[in-house]
Amino acid sequence: MSRTLTGTESHPRAVSRTKIRAEVRTPSPMKKQDGQFSRILKWVGYLTAIFSLGATVVGVARYAYNRAETGKNLAALLATEAEQQKSRDYSSAWQTLEKAAQLEPDSAKVRTEQEKLAMVWLEDVHLPENQKFSDVKLKLEPILTRAVAAAKPGRQQADLRAHVGWAYFLEDRDDGADLDPAGPYREAVAEDPNNAYAEVMWGHWILWNHCYRVKEAIPHFAAAIASQREGDFVRRLQLAALLNCSTEEADQEVIRVANAMRTEQRAVNDWERSHIYGIYYSEFSHESVKTSEFINAVPPAEHIATFHWLFDSWETDDATTPWSHTLYLARLQEAAGLRDEALANYKSVLSNTPPHSGTRWDVANAGVKRLSRQK
Repeated sequence: MSRTLTGTESHPRAVSRTKIRAEVRTPSPMKKQDGQFSRILKWVGYLTAIFSLGATVVGVARYAYNRAETGKNLAALLATEAEQQKSRDYSSAWQTLEKAAQLEPDSAKVRTEQEKLAMVWLEDVHLPENQKFSDVKLKLEPILTRAVAAAKPGRQQADLRAHVGWAYFLEDRDDGADLDPAGPYREAVAEDPNNAYAEVMWGHWILWNHCYRVKEAIPHFAAAIASQREGDFVRRLQLAALLNCSTEEADQEVIRVANAMRTEQRAVNDWERSHIYGIYYSEFSHESVKTSEFINAVPPAEHIATFHWLFDSWETDDATTPWSHTLYLARLQEAAGLRDEALANYKSVLSNTPPHSGTRWDVANAGVKRLSRQK
């Protein structure tokens, strides 16, 4: 029997191809498992990413919290240090800054505060019993030396150099260490001409070693004043240097400085006032050719104004001081040509002092005789 292409009977090859196609489209059990495993792996990856992100968020939050706590504790320590410094408890302030440095070793703010405190402490050193200046110097000098190396040339570096020199001076004061404060002072002035700290400290160093070199020290003090910086500190250190000398030349310069401080509207402390008063006692108790030079260290009228400024409100426990005060004022008034005022004060001293009782009575009596003859 013949087969036609248009009949209903299928060609054997066609049937085989159909079966093959059907078999290809049907997934095997193994492939199903592979697909499920892939989906599981994807979800595991998603979950891992989520957990990792969560851990990162927690870590960032913990870091931020720790930084905030550190910042808060650091701010509290710096505030405490500021109050301790204000009350001049420099040792405690230094310990507080050391704690701050341990809390945040790389803090630029802590380093800056250490440098500021080091300079303030050196300027105002007050030692408890059994402590030496060199003990303070050993704490502070490394901080200042580090700061000098880090600072750019100019005023700030010059200020730091000057305080390194002052630290040298303090150690030399203790045990005569072979240090030369003038070296850092010289370097500071080279960087910042008329640097207030370096110049006044340099003048002080000159007089500390040689009281007869007042004329050499004066230009350094003048340069410090010309800087128009740290005027109170400059005048205080200048007075201390001069009062330590107790020479005629230094005594005259003390009066010039006191007169300048009056016009600058500055203040003197009780230590300075007491030592200046001692100069008047020395000059007027044993008059000599130098006494006139002392009286005229500034114009007599200005000298009277400065005397009033120094002593009118000064309170002492010595009952004789008011009459000594009146005697010294009378001597200044006589030099200024205020004859009547001077005579009245000389007589007041005589009437309140036992006759022939000592130098005060002798000086007042001589003054009354001089001015009485001039009538």
